[in-house]
Order: sequence, then structure tokens, then C-alpha cells
Amino acid sequence: MVLGLVAALSWGDYDFLSRFPSRAVGPIPTVLAVTISGLVALSAWVLIGGDGITIVWPKLWLVAIAGIFFALATLALFAAFALGPITLVAPIVASYPALAMVFAVAHGARPTAWQWLSIGCVMAGVLIASRSGSNNEDAAELKAEMKTVLGLAVLSGVCFAVAITAGQAAVPIFGDVETVWLARIFGLLTIGLIYLWRSPGAPLPLRWLPLLGLMGCLDVAALAALTAAGDFPSPELTTVVSSAFAAVTVLLARLLLKEPIALIQLGGMVLIFGGVAALAGL
Repeated sequence: MVLGLVAALSWGDYDFLSRFPSRAVGPIPTVLAVTISGLVALSAWVLIGGDGITIVWPKLWLVAIAGIFFALATLALFAAFALGPITLVAPIVASYPALAMVFAVAHGARPTAWQWLSIGCVMAGVLIASRSGSNNEDAAELKAEMKTVLGLAVLSGVCFAVAITAGQAAVPIFGDVETVWLARIFGLLTIGLIYLWRSPGAPLPLRWLPLLGLMGCLDVAALAALTAAGDFPSPELTTVVSSAFAAVTVLLARLLLKEPIALIQLGGMVLIFGGVAALAGL
């Protein structure tokens, strides 16, 4: 479960950092810049590795689905962060493993009773954190926009589940780095078209480039860790562990931005960490 922990820590930092450029210049230019910076980092990785990219045409749809839905998930996430508090959005987005588990079971996965119990702890923690997060002061001030924030958060979680499932299925065919690189190409095409459609001529956040470059590297590290899990048994469990990113993001928001965390929400985060620790020890 080490790969899931790497993804959780990387995405936890990434999501916290995304709040600042998203609110300053808007989610669409921010996602476009992060996608480009991540692709640059990946391309350097591919060139240094020297293995090149082999395209398996009949299965290219897998990486296309992964890239398109990951771009949509990131855009919905950044838009939610731009409108609502981190302590509300992050735990809801972290529910994506529930749908990923449905996909896995539909394809024959059979988790053990202990794994189901651990997964249940994680998902119960996510549910508690998301429901209690809606009662904090920031959420009350944004009551008029709450439906939009919640809708974006749920949409992001669904898109993440589809993207990760498709990416893990593509890894045995294309390879770890190759899958992420190809998916990033489709993601760039997706967000590029959205940028031209919704924000033509909007300036890219150049003054945020150092931060966006760091975010791109964190994003690539998380996505590479999750897709690499496709080479191992039960990749869906790695997906569950990665959902702990929400607890990392919320803790950073509490410590650095002083966003309030209710006692019941803290209990939800303890459930998340406990379930993740149990899965990581299996």
C-alpha cells in the first residue's frame, strides 16, 4: 500500500496548494498550466529513461478515458476549491474509492472481510468529514453557492474514480510511465479545448509558475503511483489508501489557513487514517 500512501501525500499537498492560484486567476487557466508543467516533467522522465512510448492502438481508449476524466476531475476540484472551503470539498472528493471498488468488484475482485472492514472505516470517515464540514463557518457564509460546491466535489470524485480505474487497466498494456504520459496528452487536449471554449485569451498565471511547476510534479507523482498499482494484485486497495489525501489537505488547511474543524469531523479523519493504516499493513 506504499503506492497509495505516496499518492495520498502528494495529492494532499497538491490540493492544498491549488487553492491559491485557483482563486487568484481561475480554475481553467490553473488546470491548463498545471497540466502543461506535469507533461514537461513526464517528458523529461521519458527521455531520461530512454525506453520511448509504444502505442497499442486497440487499447488506446483506456488511456484516453484516463486522461480526459482526470482533466475533468481536476477542473471540477479546482473550481470547488475556488468557491468553497477546503475542509468541505476535500473529504467529499475523497469518496472516489467507493465507486472504484464497485468497478473492481464488477470485474471479479473479491476483497477479504478484513479489507472490507478497513475500506468501510475509510469511507465512513469520508462521509462523516463531508457532512460535518458543511456546518463550519465558511460553509455557512457560502450557503447560496453550496449546491454548486457540493455538485463540483461529487463530480470530481466520480471522474477521479473513472480515470484511475482506466489508468490502472492500461498499465499492463502500456507500462507505468507510458500510461501516465499518454493520459496527460489526452488531458492536455481536453483542458486546452475547454480553455479555448470558456476562457479564450485568458492569461496563464505566469507569476505562479514556480508553484504550478511544483504542483505539476506532485500531481504526476500521485498519478504515477496510482497507475503503477495496476501491475500489482488488488490495485483498488491502493486507490482506497490514496483517498487519505483529504485528511492531509484538511490538516494543512487547519494548521496554515486556520479553517475550523469540528470535533466530529476530526473523528472522521481518525477513521480515515485508521482504515488506511490497516490496509497498508495487509
